[in-house]
Amino acid sequence: MFTGLVERTGRVVSLNKTQGELLTLVVDPGNNFSRDHGDSIAVNGVCLSEVGEASDAHLRFHVSPETLARTSLSALKTGSLVNLERSLRPNDRLGGHFVLGHVDDRGVITGLKEENDFHILEIKISKDFAKYVVKKGSIAIDGISLTINSVEDKHDGCWLTFTIVPVTWQTTRLSQCRINDIVNIEVDMIAKHLERLTEAWTAKK
Repeated sequence: MFTGLVERTGRVVSLNKTQGELLTLVVDPGNNFSRDHGDSIAVNGVCLSEVGEASDAHLRFHVSPETLARTSLSALKTGSLVNLERSLRPNDRLGGHFVLGHVDDRGVITGLKEENDFHILEIKISKDFAKYVVKKGSIAIDGISLTINSVEDKHDGCWLTFTIVPVTWQTTRLSQCRINDIVNIEVDMIAKHLERLTEAWTAKK
């Protein structure tokens, strides 16, 4: 479980295929990023298990073909910045929203412009997930908990806009993003649970 409040960015050191199609992703998290072997860490919003040792300078993850096929991790290159967040502890404050690190889909950045001290971000998501988003609702973009400014449904997708405050711009990889970049999308799990409950209730009638 995560909050969508990115702790810092790390930098990809290497991506190496091991046996079969398994990818080993190595990330430099910078100094003083404590963790234990097996800890869950969100990398651009994707929940991955750290397979290295706590004494290692770098984070090490095994990434399955399924994860590569469904997320933007397949587009990573050596030197890419990634958002990092360690999993939520029972005594932590929840400042964002509940994020599982289970990416629902990939979106594409269709607009990015600066307005005064803020940045306006526009992202297109699939029509399949448009039903889970509402104006002023929450969504995770590359693991960042963001509030949706506006929702516009079109024939080929759903357009979402966000206002990015300076601290989010400075502490996440958004400052490195460009138009047409692919990002990971995780919609609010409460919306999905409500849909499932409604379907089950309707089916009983």
